[in-house]
Amino acid sequence: MKRLVVLTLVATALALPAHADASVSGCRTVDVAHVGRTVLGFVAYKFHQVKHWCWKYPRITYKQVYTYVSHMNKMKYRRLIASTGWYYRWCCGVSSSGHTSFRQAKLENCVPVIGCWHAEYPWVRISVHANGTYTGRTGT
Repeated sequence: MKRLVVLTLVATALALPAHADASVSGCRTVDVAHVGRTVLGFVAYKFHQVKHWCWKYPRITYKQVYTYVSHMNKMKYRRLIASTGWYYRWCCGVSSSGHTSFRQAKLENCVPVIGCWHAEYPWVRISVHANGTYTGRTGT
């Protein structure tokens, strides 16, 4: 009997992937960041958008979005200049099967005594789906 249980567990482990991206229901959190770099290639800042969502296929049932900035290197966070989101029809004719959120910030490069002389406007867009998958894009 023990041998049958072990063989069943091994067969199940081989049949299922270690991490499935798509599923019928669940919750997930993703953190997508735009990395700003200096002229020399060092990290000047990271502008993050974090999105948590739950779904029960084919609908998104809950979502929460926030932003934060990390790895600040002589950059000063000024404010969030764009914060928007919308549901869309990703599949199955259901208008709440997908959700996109867009966040954009203003950061300035500031040097003591000289002041702030350069502004960056990083943005992050995350689109999530009612099966647990997502896409993320960033830019300036």
